[in-house]
Amino acid sequence: MGGLRLSAWAAAPSPSPSSAAARGFPRSPPDWRGSGRGRRSRCAPSSPPSASPALSLGAAGRLRVGADREWLWDCRGGGLGGGGGKKDYAKEMEAAVRVVQVACTLCQRVQDSLLLADPGSGSAGVHSKLDRSPVTVADWGVQATVSWLLSDCFGDESVSIVAEEDDKTLSSSDGTALLESVVSAVNGCLVEAPKYGLRSPEKDLGAHDVLQAIRKCSSTGGPKGRFWVLDPVDGTLGFVRGDQYAIALALIEDGEVVLGVLGCPNYPMKKEWLNYHQRYYRLMSKVAPPTSGSWNKGCVMYAHKGCGQAWMQPLVHDFGMLSWHNSREVQVSSVSDPVSATFCEPVEKANSSHSFTAGLAHSVGLRNQPLRVYSMVKYAAIARGDAEIFMKFARAGYKEKIWDHAAGVVIIQEAGGVVTDAGGCPLDFSRGVYLEGLDRGIIACSGALLHQRILQAVDASWNSSTL
Repeated sequence: MGGLRLSAWAAAPSPSPSSAAARGFPRSPPDWRGSGRGRRSRCAPSSPPSASPALSLGAAGRLRVGADREWLWDCRGGGLGGGGGKKDYAKEMEAAVRVVQVACTLCQRVQDSLLLADPGSGSAGVHSKLDRSPVTVADWGVQATVSWLLSDCFGDESVSIVAEEDDKTLSSSDGTALLESVVSAVNGCLVEAPKYGLRSPEKDLGAHDVLQAIRKCSSTGGPKGRFWVLDPVDGTLGFVRGDQYAIALALIEDGEVVLGVLGCPNYPMKKEWLNYHQRYYRLMSKVAPPTSGSWNKGCVMYAHKGCGQAWMQPLVHDFGMLSWHNSREVQVSSVSDPVSATFCEPVEKANSSHSFTAGLAHSVGLRNQPLRVYSMVKYAAIARGDAEIFMKFARAGYKEKIWDHAAGVVIIQEAGGVVTDAGGCPLDFSRGVYLEGLDRGIIACSGALLHQRILQAVDASWNSSTL
């Protein structure tokens, strides 16, 4: 691959001695095989899987990422440059975190403009795709920005991207004004790229350049080769309502997710605020402003497969600079008693059956009210220990897309959690843009014991469900 072009660097923090493995959680789901619908799947064992043994601490590798700069990445188990025969993804990880930081800034600006827009001014920048799902300037703007920055970092010919949006609306005869807004948003962020340690274009991008960047994200994935997976704004409905959303970027090689980055601009650092609409948080912040320079909301989470660690750092947009010293390791919750556990599910009933998950929750002894959150912020909540379970059971005919899960799955796994389908099988990211072969639904848990109880409850109640 081409050399990574970065303009700034700061040393990464030294990790804490604790790890997911040391706490008895498997770093990734067991490779259980088989399938089944309405009966016990052969993928899952009859008893909870044993915890993976703790990995040994890999040597810290100082990895060159620029002509005269270096970035310290300390990865347990040799995931990056630490032995074990694994490939070196330090350049990709650093670039991905920086790029998602830029994308978060673009989204924050667009969301602020949407919330300040006159309610009587029509759609106020919100548009509908053919499937009637909402889309905004931020969706296209982030996709163009990420596409341009990744191509600049690694060379245009080396970058393949699977992403959600296309350029049909922007290229139509009615899309001229919308395209101008997207171009303006993109250039407004790219001009500040050096603040994030990335390069700016030599001159502003034109409409043609932005459309080309969006079109470049047309890979269809598959079992071979390397490609990035991007959801420019996951949870657009939450985004336009001023609530939670995420920017999700993952790298897949030969069908396996090797790293993931989640930007969660509205994620509150105090987990109790997740129960409130973000608009209420904004109002309370005006009544009682947070202390200047304090980290109150917003983060970028990231993880690399096999390291046994996941990290989060504050937003450059809020802190003014990117410093790896501000990163913190995140770990899943140690709660294993269902009575004390919290489960997440999608806000919209169209995306998952609330009645079925409510029945599951009751059958396994969950007593807390569900935490209904937009987007992959649900994955972030489990990785950070703010919730223990995420369940999603889509209605018949709905097919899950890889960009809605890739980044979140690897982050939970490396933070110590487990993610499988409802049959106990790992999610398969090697079969194109959809998660083909998915058994009933998706279950993510902070630990193996809770995960096993959910699997058993699904099997016991599935035949009586209407899904």
